[in-house]
Amino acid sequence: MPRACPQHRRELRSVARSGCAALVLACALALAAPLPVSAQVDGPEQGFATLVADRLYLDGPHRLIAEGNVEALSGQTRMRATRIIYDRQSGALQIEGPLTLREGDRVLVLADAAEMHDGFRRGLIRSARVILDQQLQIAAHQVERVDDRFTQMNSVIASACEICEETQTPLWEVRASRVVHDQQEQQIYFENAQFRLFGLPVAYLPRLRVPDPGLDRATGWLSPRFSLDTGHGVGLRAPYFIAISHDKDLTLTPFLASKGSRALELRYRQAFATGMLELGGLVARDSIRPGSTRAMGYTRGEFVLGRGYELSFNLIKVSDRQLLEDYDRSEAQLASDITLERVRRDERIRLQALQFRSLRLVDNNRELPNQIGQAVYERRFDMPGLGGVAGLRFEVHSHSRRRPLAADVKSVARFSADLDWRRDAILPAGVVGTLGVNLGVDHFAISPGSTAFAKSTTRVVPTAMAELRWPLVRATSGGAVHVVEPVAQVIWGRDRVDALPNDISSMPELDEGNLFSHSRFAARDQREMGLRANLGLSWTRHDPQGWSGTLTLGRIWRKTDLGQFSPQSALAGRRSDWLLVSSLDTDQGLTLSNRALFNSDFRLTRNALELDWSTPDYSISTTYMHIRPDLAENRPAKAAEWSLDGSRALDEYWTASVNWRYDIARNRAARVGAGLTFENECLRMQMEVERRFASAITAGDTTSFGLSIDVLGVGGNPSRARRGCSGG
Repeated sequence: MPRACPQHRRELRSVARSGCAALVLACALALAAPLPVSAQVDGPEQGFATLVADRLYLDGPHRLIAEGNVEALSGQTRMRATRIIYDRQSGALQIEGPLTLREGDRVLVLADAAEMHDGFRRGLIRSARVILDQQLQIAAHQVERVDDRFTQMNSVIASACEICEETQTPLWEVRASRVVHDQQEQQIYFENAQFRLFGLPVAYLPRLRVPDPGLDRATGWLSPRFSLDTGHGVGLRAPYFIAISHDKDLTLTPFLASKGSRALELRYRQAFATGMLELGGLVARDSIRPGSTRAMGYTRGEFVLGRGYELSFNLIKVSDRQLLEDYDRSEAQLASDITLERVRRDERIRLQALQFRSLRLVDNNRELPNQIGQAVYERRFDMPGLGGVAGLRFEVHSHSRRRPLAADVKSVARFSADLDWRRDAILPAGVVGTLGVNLGVDHFAISPGSTAFAKSTTRVVPTAMAELRWPLVRATSGGAVHVVEPVAQVIWGRDRVDALPNDISSMPELDEGNLFSHSRFAARDQREMGLRANLGLSWTRHDPQGWSGTLTLGRIWRKTDLGQFSPQSALAGRRSDWLLVSSLDTDQGLTLSNRALFNSDFRLTRNALELDWSTPDYSISTTYMHIRPDLAENRPAKAAEWSLDGSRALDEYWTASVNWRYDIARNRAARVGAGLTFENECLRMQMEVERRFASAITAGDTTSFGLSIDVLGVGGNPSRARRGCSGG
């Protein structure tokens, strides 16, 4: 290497005096040949590194020395140190610390000293601390970079926990004699590993492999879950995840319990360019049903087809009613469906096949209409000449049961066609006037025929509607805005009711969503008939302090009671029950709503209250429900229930939760549960206990206790943002 000329020495001294000493090696060709550095550098200077220092000088023909706030860059690698000595002849970098080495956003190395070769691709780092993805910390006596792929560490302590000055013991740690980090496969291999909790050894593993924090999917064991319940005794679930490829995986979850339960649960998932598929199931033998094999299987999928169509399916099958309840999958009803649908701005096409199975002990699935097929076509368009918006709807529907009811009806098929038109207009004084008509045609085929219903029936239902709304707005001097809107809607329909089976619309409701509608029935197997008036009044207040409240009052008047609704229904009689709906929303996270129905004597017939309040420290969700008896809805006695779900942050790491359902009508609890969760930057622990009492789904009382521990900071299980020390 030639000596620097006097002119170059003067330039170096000038740069050193300025305190910014930036030397781009591409500009240092006058001093030396190019340095052999990482080929990751892009642009015209590919193959060169950048060096910045307070003082830079040559020490002999082969040594370049940088001192004071030294920073070296090569590709995505950035190093800061106190002093760097570069030997051109050997290509070595001697680095004196404390030094900081960053590789992109994923790897951070802190060390006392290092020797690097080939542009940081090979080297030896002493007394190092490696931080992966700002989560997993690895302290090692010595770190050796073998090449771009492997990094070896000796005498290692690894943890994702913060270590405080008060205590040097993390909540968990892994100690090993040797660790190899494979950056290409994103795996970390431990040799002679010892796992410790609170500083105490709990497990020794000659070989241990864990994914690094940047890997989302890797084959291996997931966090286990311990349980204790009256049906199984003490149990353990240990999921094993298999990453088959980048687009498919399999999870196997064996379950073992002290009372003899043996179960295996599996889940297979695969992603496609146009959708996803999931297959799963459960096979079990237990002491709950001795001598029998219990099983469950399901498949779910969603696919995008051509021309805007989407196909979805959800199929499930169980061997007995209580299987899901016994294995923590409580459901009151199983629903399987295959759906093909296309939705556009003015058009909807839907083809669907469904099958329902009730898990309630009091239901007989043979007598329920649980096999359904339907096809729906809807289109909306502007009405030429008349103005307004018109709609066309066609529906084909069929349902069947395995055993006919007392009326000998086993299956019903129906074709329905609807043509409707609606036009809105602004009248004087800001009144909104609306006119609308609807023509519905339904053809029924009932099998087998019976004395109660004709085998084939065609029904034509014309209706006409007129509506007036008068929205009134008033702003107060304080900035609050009040909106009052009276609504009067009159609907004319024929007075004759056809004798037809009612399997789908047996539980009509009255609420603020259907107060002003042509029919309160859920499906077109029943249509609301007769001349009627829907009247209502709403008031809304928007307060500048951030809260708003609404109040809605409404009722239905009929010219003639056609007996379409059961005597106990809120819609029965010439006058329906009064509907009173109120709600309150605040910017403090509080939402309160209440829907009440009461008769002319102001006796409450139905009430539903819901309160939700969420803040950073706690959350509460509670509901109260009261419904009077109705034999038509298979409810011979009054139903009343209070439920609550709440959680409270006890401190920075501990959160307590509670939930219960109380049957007020029977004066007994239906479910009671409590939980406690601990979570910091490196550990999540959840404990929960629940007591379920006999209900329409379960025959007896059950008690369960669950415990799960998740080690955070490794293998796609990220820790939350660090907020402080967590020492033991």
